[in-house]
Amino acid sequence: MDMIEIKITLDDAIKLLLERMNFELLSRQKNKVIIRGSRLENLPYDELISIVETAVFDTIILLPPDLLLTDTNLGLIITKTIQSLARVIGREELSLYSYRRTQKLLSLARRKLKNASKDNSFQNN
Repeated sequence: MDMIEIKITLDDAIKLLLERMNFELLSRQKNKVIIRGSRLENLPYDELISIVETAVFDTIILLPPDLLLTDTNLGLIITKTIQSLARVIGREELSLYSYRRTQKLLSLARRKLKNASKDNSFQNN
């Protein structure tokens, strides 16, 4: 089976990720997990990477299941997007984000998808 190539510009991927990250930041502020008025640029790294990975996960879980279950360039797109985010928000440590860490996120999303489909097929029988 051939690899499915997802085509999205790096700029568009960064915009999409930043939108999801800002939504997550506002949600955490609303739930008093993060102090109101905090900005992505000023968060401690562990909090920032949590927001980044939550935003990525929320985005990929909304993709068509075929894109998660077949061979694609999605991992490479995610890794490059997070690494490029370093220059956009001035957090150089993000430039070290690894493909291996992206693969862990994708594996988690695949497991969730497979478990959800098992649950749905059980309910439908």
